[in-house]
Amino acid sequence: MFAMLYVIVDTNWLLLAFSALMFDLPRYTFSLLSWSLVGIFRNSRPGDRRVEAAVSVIIPTFNGGSGLAPTIASLRQQTLSPLEIIIVDDGSTDDTRAVANRARQDGLVDMVICHGTRCGRSAAINAAARFASGDLLFTIDADTVLERDAIARLAHAFNDPRVAGACGNIAIRNESASLWTGLQSVEYMMSISAGKSILDVVGAIACLSGACSMYRRDVFARQGGLDVGPGEDLEFSLRLRRLGYRVRFVPDAWAETDGPVAAVGLLRQRARWDRDALRIRSMMYGELSFFHPLERLPDTLQRLDFIVFDLIPTMSLPFYSMYIVILWTGSRHPLYLRNIFSFALDFAFQYGAGVRSIQQISQFFQPWSCIYIPILPWNLHEMRQLIFLFLGNPLRHLAV
Repeated sequence: MFAMLYVIVDTNWLLLAFSALMFDLPRYTFSLLSWSLVGIFRNSRPGDRRVEAAVSVIIPTFNGGSGLAPTIASLRQQTLSPLEIIIVDDGSTDDTRAVANRARQDGLVDMVICHGTRCGRSAAINAAARFASGDLLFTIDADTVLERDAIARLAHAFNDPRVAGACGNIAIRNESASLWTGLQSVEYMMSISAGKSILDVVGAIACLSGACSMYRRDVFARQGGLDVGPGEDLEFSLRLRRLGYRVRFVPDAWAETDGPVAAVGLLRQRARWDRDALRIRSMMYGELSFFHPLERLPDTLQRLDFIVFDLIPTMSLPFYSMYIVILWTGSRHPLYLRNIFSFALDFAFQYGAGVRSIQQISQFFQPWSCIYIPILPWNLHEMRQLIFLFLGNPLRHLAV
């Protein structure tokens, strides 16, 4: 906290930390508190966990042969066994087709569809949906594995006839692969585990994560399936909302997926996500205006969440970066770099400590200890212990 207090005593430092103080600090603090309350409320409610619907699983994949076997294994260990598993090889150039055909010969999957050329993820899912016979369609990426009861928990959400789509909770499986995957692990906890939990309470889920989503097959078919183009998961989720259906987030239906290991891959992924979201929300659904007179409150909340916490910070990033450069070149303060780094680490620890245990945090940062230990605020160790004591470790270990 000392680093934060030092920041706010000077106008330049306040401007430097504007994005964190204005957007990240309130959003993530509110999300974490809300997540804790939502978890207590959900755990205290008795409920009927019976599921009678049949589930068809669709695995679209392009060059995903290396991750296909673990995905199939996790599906075969589900407490609610899938009615059928359909793999769509979308024009892969690796051994995906061979792995899929071998799984079919071994009786692990029921159907393999092969595209001669790459048609896209949405086209692959639409092709498989035509052959599916289950009441529910479950889509999963080829680099994703599930906790044993994930499908059952997702299917339970459809006991409400108003629900047409639901998605599960996602964690980063390869979080120790690099610094970037470790940061993604923190981000996923904040934006998905905590963020979507509170959005689900107010009915403001805007996007069903493509890596782990479920839909009613009859609704999916009536709407013509996914839009053939990028950002299909967001577009279909918004389409369902416009039609009056509910879309849900199921926080205890856990999946793990691999995140980009290198900075370049991460930047490309996020640039693609932001570009698709902006195109779909602005050009297809006209959601960038602040006021829609006839709009329902949950739709307004999900729209403002995107504008305030995603669009505005993203659009202001170039100008914010320019300000940092100007402040750096014009600053004569000898402790400039030290205090920026100290503030960043202080903030990251205080709002990321709930992601992993103290042992995992120490192990993750151990190679850099000779750099960061001399400049950390003196109260950081106590702060980490207090935060972890109250938040605990929300990530659950998978059985597969």
